[in-house]
Amino acid sequence: MSDRTATKPCSLDNVGWLANEPAEFKCWVAREGRWRRFAVGQFVYQAGDRPDGVYGLASGSLLITFPLVAEEPVVIHRAEAGFWIGDLAELADAQRLVTVSAATDCRLLHLPSHAIHAALTAKPIYWQSFYRLNMITLATTVRILSETLALTVRARVCRRLLSLAERSSSVDITQEQLAQLLGVTRTTMRRCLADLESRGAIESTYGKVEVKDRSVLETFR
Repeated sequence: MSDRTATKPCSLDNVGWLANEPAEFKCWVAREGRWRRFAVGQFVYQAGDRPDGVYGLASGSLLITFPLVAEEPVVIHRAEAGFWIGDLAELADAQRLVTVSAATDCRLLHLPSHAIHAALTAKPIYWQSFYRLNMITLATTVRILSETLALTVRARVCRRLLSLAERSSSVDITQEQLAQLLGVTRTTMRRCLADLESRGAIESTYGKVEVKDRSVLETFR
């Protein structure tokens, strides 16, 4: 894992949060950000840690978990490129609520705490950009909660596969990981994936799901 200064607008400036931010703010992110790499399974940070900044995912996938009961981690989200995290604890100066780890090998841009707070003091207008990031985080949380409460397992599986396959039809995820992500048993997940496979929507192999026909997933989403 190594750090390197981003000397020009990072690859994240056209996707996710940064895509709609002012050019001056993007340049500040590129100037202050440090690239970091995390191997699969490595922690970015853990619940209870003190904040050390904000992280933007440029490549790979992140796993977000929450210690619900007796510190047993519950998977609540799998994030793809363009996702940012760490802003809530950073701006509230509070302990991290969730654990973030690399679901695959990842490349992240780290905005360190000292740079964020210096910028917010010098340019209070930057608060607006971070509030917009807060809104994106909240919208993601509300969407996940709403899907869990209101949709069938098949609809949730279709939605999640469509989301994970936005940039590539091949999704590096096991059936067990997908079951954990959606909070269902492996047996239920196997039945759902078998049904979608029989309809020609996907092909499930060891450690991978290949999306063959997005229109079928759209039908059941």
